[in-house]
Amino acid sequence: MTGPASAGEKAQPTGSDDELEPSPFRSRRFMVFALGNTVNNIGEAVYATALPLLMYELTGSLAVMTVLAGAVPVALLLAPSLGVAADRWGPRVLVVPGLLLQAAAALAMNLLLREGIHDTALLFVCALLLAAGGTAYRTGWMTGIPGMFPECKVRARGTLNSLFFASTLIGPLIVTATLPWLDYSGLLWFNLLTFFAPIGVWAMGIHPPASRSRAGGPGAGSTSWKLTEGWRAIRDDRRILAMLAAQISLGIACGAGLNTLIIYELGHTWRLSAREAATALTVMNVCMLAGNLLVAQRKRFRPRLSLVLGMTVRAVSLLLLAVPSWPLFLAALALGAVGQGAVLSTAVMMRVKFLPATVLGRASGLLWLLTGGAALLSPVVTPLLSSALGTRPAFLVLAAVSGAGLWYVHTARSAWTTVVPPIEPAEKEVTDEPAA
Repeated sequence: MTGPASAGEKAQPTGSDDELEPSPFRSRRFMVFALGNTVNNIGEAVYATALPLLMYELTGSLAVMTVLAGAVPVALLLAPSLGVAADRWGPRVLVVPGLLLQAAAALAMNLLLREGIHDTALLFVCALLLAAGGTAYRTGWMTGIPGMFPECKVRARGTLNSLFFASTLIGPLIVTATLPWLDYSGLLWFNLLTFFAPIGVWAMGIHPPASRSRAGGPGAGSTSWKLTEGWRAIRDDRRILAMLAAQISLGIACGAGLNTLIIYELGHTWRLSAREAATALTVMNVCMLAGNLLVAQRKRFRPRLSLVLGMTVRAVSLLLLAVPSWPLFLAALALGAVGQGAVLSTAVMMRVKFLPATVLGRASGLLWLLTGGAALLSPVVTPLLSSALGTRPAFLVLAAVSGAGLWYVHTARSAWTTVVPPIEPAEKEVTDEPAA
């Protein structure tokens, strides 16, 4: 613990870059929690790969595949409300209920498919409940990180994000390796089993501490749990606004639409086979994980430097994609993924580092909603640009969009040396450590 700054000593902003955190891997509790969380993430990655392939095999309909894929962004609409619940009653109320909802929805979907029922509406309801349970679970554990691992909360959050990126690589590999033996239905049953790994971790006593509002005393009953408090925490900290600008610009410029455009270029312009294009995308994912690790595993977290460098590399890579040179195109794919991975890692760590714990749920819910909305624009904007201008001019426009986010990050540079007063809650919360 550090005391107040003495006379003549320069005050540090909230969440100073000079703070050092130990590696979360030194904590056995973290190792166990990370293992359960990663098993769950691998199951989700297997599900996200197997379900659309199964639907294509059963129906041959792109519309059905699109409808089921839409369950995930629709579930993000719940994020602000779930953030309110996390701040009001503590993150514990979301973790196990979210996992159980996922398990029940997965069971219902698997039984429908086993009985040969392929009704799109019923399957969409199951997929939506799965996505809603996943959103609740993630909201719970993400807002619970400061309470579970207070000595290394920022690095713990970054490391878990790195493990998530790794799981997105492992999931498709499991599908490829086991599909001849398990088939798609077996893979979906595997996903169901993975929901119980985090529940087992919870049963071992590794979960967010209990949190409840003080029932008595002055001001009882006056506590405000409005979403506006979460927005005020975002609005009043230009570091968070800079992070949000970076994420929104990347969501629009470098989301699903960019991936589709890259796949088109690999096949149409560079004449790669489907297998070769898939290999190139795998390399991109590996590079994104590398960029994530470059930020998450450093002892000293330098958010502004990571944002500026990551956004710069991402914007330059988009410019290089427009150059008619195969070596430059390949280098741009790798470098751009590294830069994007660094920015995404910085963003999730900044939320834990700079947002007050009392509004972390609400602020995070609003941030997820805003960045999710930006990501939904990508598959709309990019095809329109490509159709109107051509693929290479489209890359240039997307580079300009990414550059706009970089410009805002640069203009907010003074915020990193300004003291940001913490958000004062209307009523203090009492935190109880879980019983041994």
